Amino acid sequence: MELEEAGLSRNCLEARAPSALVGGKAMGLAMRLGGIHALVDAACVAVIYAEVALDRLPYETLTALVLLYNSLAFGFQWLVGILADLRGAYRLIAAVGTWLIVAAVVIEPSYPWAGVVLAGIGNACFHVGAGAVVLRQSHGRAAEAGVFVGPGAIGLATGLWLGLNSDLWRQPIIALLVCSSLLLPRFIPSVAAPSMQRFRPTAAWIAVPVALLLGSVAIRSAVGGLLSGSWRTSAFASLALAAAAMTGKCVGGALSDRLGWRTSSTFALLLAAPLVAFGLQRFDAALTGMVVFQFTMPVTLAAVYLAFPRWPGLAFGLPCLALLLGALPDLTGLLDPAAFKPLAAPLILVSALLLFVGLGKSLRTK
Repeated sequence: MELEEAGLSRNCLEARAPSALVGGKAMGLAMRLGGIHALVDAACVAVIYAEVALDRLPYETLTALVLLYNSLAFGFQWLVGILADLRGAYRLIAAVGTWLIVAAVVIEPSYPWAGVVLAGIGNACFHVGAGAVVLRQSHGRAAEAGVFVGPGAIGLATGLWLGLNSDLWRQPIIALLVCSSLLLPRFIPSVAAPSMQRFRPTAAWIAVPVALLLGSVAIRSAVGGLLSGSWRTSAFASLALAAAAMTGKCVGGALSDRLGWRTSSTFALLLAAPLVAFGLQRFDAALTGMVVFQFTMPVTLAAVYLAFPRWPGLAFGLPCLALLLGALPDLTGLLDPAAFKPLAAPLILVSALLLFVGLGKSLRTK
C-alpha cells in the first residue's frame, strides 16, 4: 500500500555526508520535516478529493486527475532530485514545493486541472528537497528516513476526510503551509553546490542491486494498491491503517538499524505475506500486516542512497518512481483486483527475495 499512503489510488477515489548530523539532531530534523510532510500530503489529497465532493466532474475525469497527480508527484521526483543535487538546492526546492501547493489549494475550485498539476509538482519538490536532506544528514541510517516518510500516511487519511467532508480546510491549510515554508530555512541546513568533479559515474555493478531494490518496491506497491476488503469502507478503518503504516515505517527503520537491514526486512516481508492474504477478510490481520509490510521502505531509501551517496535527491526519487510504476495497474484499471488477489502472497515473497539479494554486501549495508 505504498503509494496509497503518500498519494492516491483508484481504490480510494551507507554514505556519510561531510556535514552529517549525529544522534538526536538528525532525528529531530527528520521529525520536524516529517510533520510538514504530513501537512503537505494532507493538502494535496484534499485538493483531489474536494473535486470528488463537488461531484461536478465525470468519474473518468476524476480518475484521470488521480493518474495525473500521482504521475507528477511520484514520477517527477527523480528529475527534480537530479536538479536539486546539481545545485545543492534542497532547501529552495522544498520551499518552492510548499508554495506550489498553496497555489494549488487556492486555484483548484476554479481551475481543477491546474490545481492538480501544481499539487503534483509541489508534492514532488517538497519530498525531494526535504527527503534528500534527511538522507544526507542521517549518517546512512534508516531510522530517520522512516520518521520522515511515515507521517505521510496520516496526511493521506486526513486529507481524504477533509476533502470529502468540508470546504473549511482551505484557509487553515494555507496558513500552515505558509508558516512551514518560512520555517524550512531554519529546519534545513544549507548545502553548498557540489563540485562536478566529485560526481562520477557509478560503477556498473551497482545498477544490479539497485534494480533489485526498486523491483521489490514496485511489487509491494502493486500488492498494496490492488488489495482491499469490506472492512476498508469506514473512516476509522482508513485512519487505523494509516496509523499502522506510519508505525511500520517509523519502527521498521529504527529496528532494522539495530537488528540488521537484510534480516529484519526480509523477515518482515515473509511475515507480511500470510497476514496480507488473511487481511482480505480480517481487519486485525490487515492492521498487523500493514505494520510489518511497511518495515522495508525506509531501508530501501537508505540503501539506494548508499549506492548514490552524492545524489541524495536522485536516491530519494528513484524508489518513488518505482512506487508509481507498481501502482500503474491499479491507477489505470488495467488489472482486475479480484484476479490479482490470489497472487498477493506469492508476489510478496518475490519482493522479499529481491530485497534480500539487493541488500547484499555489494551495497555494504548493515
